[in-house]
Amino acid sequence: MLFPRSALRQMLRHFTAFLVLATATAALAQDLRPSAALVSAIDRLVARSGIDESSPGVAIFIRVPGRLQFQKGYGLASVKDGTPITPSTLFELASCSKPFTATALLMLVDRGMLTLDDDVRDYIPELPEYSSDNPILIRDLLQHTSGLPEYFDFDDEDVPMRHKTYAVNEDYLGMFARLKKDYPLEFRTGSKHEYTNSNYLLLATIVQRVAKQPFSEFVRDEIFLPAGMQHTFVCQSPKSVPQTEDDDKYNRAFGYEWREKKETWKPSWGTPPEWTQKVMVVGDGGVWSNLEDMAKWDAAVRARKFLKPATWKEALTPGTTRKGKAFDYGLGWVLYTDDDGSVHAFGHDGTWAGFENSYYRDLGSKRSTIILSNRDSLDTDELYQALDALVDRHVEE
Repeated sequence: MLFPRSALRQMLRHFTAFLVLATATAALAQDLRPSAALVSAIDRLVARSGIDESSPGVAIFIRVPGRLQFQKGYGLASVKDGTPITPSTLFELASCSKPFTATALLMLVDRGMLTLDDDVRDYIPELPEYSSDNPILIRDLLQHTSGLPEYFDFDDEDVPMRHKTYAVNEDYLGMFARLKKDYPLEFRTGSKHEYTNSNYLLLATIVQRVAKQPFSEFVRDEIFLPAGMQHTFVCQSPKSVPQTEDDDKYNRAFGYEWREKKETWKPSWGTPPEWTQKVMVVGDGGVWSNLEDMAKWDAAVRARKFLKPATWKEALTPGTTRKGKAFDYGLGWVLYTDDDGSVHAFGHDGTWAGFENSYYRDLGSKRSTIILSNRDSLDTDELYQALDALVDRHVEE
């Protein structure tokens, strides 16, 4: 019996998802439950940070393969409703979305649909030509060496929205040319590394145009579902927010900011329809996920899924300027290096409208730590270091 190519692709995708899930499940089965002493120590640490049963909180995941898997939620996803945070609670990942965007783009590179050294204007002709002899390359977007101005600095009132209530990636593309005089390049392309969200707005747009489908659908079909991340999604439009029968279990957190004068937590971000998002740009952010799915993402990253080995190696290699000066950022990943330049850890942080997140993968101890929080006052770096010390103390390495 012959099947249409689309049906065969769908069958292969589901089979691949099954294999990834089976591998991840086998890996999880080998991980040990944390000791009562470690759980109590983490509980006390979280309480000292000010998180309690009446405030926004945090979800924490720690994995040491074959030795430990810890995941637990603390505090409230919604202060108004009293909804607790659990490992199933979904958070806006903010810039922790960037590794997904980079992976999507690099998948297209592996498929021969573009190259890292292509001129960005080949795919986004709306972008102005800043220099005829030194164009912005796709590689520059991935490793933040483009010099592009920050799109957040543009006046929202100047952005021509194609949708009545919210702006999307395409709405911002013409702004770079329109405001070129007021917002020129911050530095000569390739001369240094400087983090800018504009780079990943453009990368998501390139993925969308090359793949010929919405960015949210591409990462869902090519990354989330094959990894078994059934409840992760990209919030690219109000319609992209899934409404399912198990919404109570997979509740979505609101981001909260502390108001000192009124001594209260004020909600500052959420998903439609509960929250009206006026900027629905994706690529630099926009992914919503939970501990359960991020654990599967961690398993996929550990197994080097989705990309060719050489591509993974390049993604986790420190970038260099046009003159060869190295910096601690690869292709979508923040890198942590030793004095000799070797990478001992990688990951990414994400901050947006009350959400504070971190994914950290230590290559030496093989330890992964994921922190998802909906309170703007939480220092995830400080919390990570404290968690790391507790694991060292309670888990024999």
